[in-house]
Amino acid sequence: SGVLAGLLPLAVLLIAAVASVAFGARTVPVGTALETLGALLGGAPAPAGIDAAAVASRVPRTVTAALVGAALAVAGAALQGATRNPLGDPGLLGLSAGASLAVSVGLAAGVASAVPAVMLLAAIGTLAAAVLVYAVAGAAARAAGTPGAPSPVALVLAGAAVMAGATALTTALLVLSPVVRDRLRFWTVGSVARTDLSDALLLAPVVLAGVLVAVAAAPGLDAIALGDDLAHGLGSRPARVRAVLLAAVVALTAAAVALAGPVGFVGLVVPHALRRLRPPTTRVLLVGSALWGAVLVVLADLAGRLVVAPAEIHLGVTTVLLGVPVLLVLLRRTGVGS
Repeated sequence: SGVLAGLLPLAVLLIAAVASVAFGARTVPVGTALETLGALLGGAPAPAGIDAAAVASRVPRTVTAALVGAALAVAGAALQGATRNPLGDPGLLGLSAGASLAVSVGLAAGVASAVPAVMLLAAIGTLAAAVLVYAVAGAAARAAGTPGAPSPVALVLAGAAVMAGATALTTALLVLSPVVRDRLRFWTVGSVARTDLSDALLLAPVVLAGVLVAVAAAPGLDAIALGDDLAHGLGSRPARVRAVLLAAVVALTAAAVALAGPVGFVGLVVPHALRRLRPPTTRVLLVGSALWGAVLVVLADLAGRLVVAPAEIHLGVTTVLLGVPVLLVLLRRTGVGS
């Protein structure tokens, strides 16, 4: 059953990828799309014609969307497990906004033109946002007379504050730096419209490494789910597991932001949807999150192109429209007053 559980999302991802390169402002016959993809994958020149050119132009955004979806879904599942916070999500907790702000500052200063520099700045911004969110939530908990680990809702509120502040600063750079306005606009609303295949392939090993690290640490998450005291009794080291997972989350979020800017709610929606299927272990959940996250973002990008064709809705807007209802349901279950 585990093999089937992995093959199903993989098959759906392949179908979604073909649909992504075939449909858009210009619809390309599926046969032509498959022929062009076969030529590109085989290293042969793409067939001549407008249809083939349309397919070739959509390949980079499709690959990027799959990488972004896998990265954010696994980061969300890892955050939820490590913090035992059902509302864990890189976008919801302000991590993506922090990464976006750091990249925007680098672009405005002219120091983030290459992908490795963008990735490094995004990682710094992600880590800084994580520290700030936890510090703000912890201070709020102490002020309310409830010391200890911040509640899920407190973390979300702190994340919302950090996200609002980072987004405001990023938007301000649009006015202060007209020279890089077009590039900075990309970092205020997530999008895969201007992606380059070489950039996606350069960061693909980072995403793969982040996913593998999270999957390797999954048994520690199973122990943490029982409580830190019991986890210690079972021989696990919760602090070390959380540190490893934080490194994976930073790498995955930074790679996603470097490729597509801030894209929210993927890490919230996918793991919670999969948990309803009761995966036997956290490792299965993480692998499923990677595959279904890729499916979700590829389809969300495709929907954004089809709904208002020939114009398009940015990916970041599409995922928000999908994720907000899920967030409201989870807030109701969690209890806003907790």
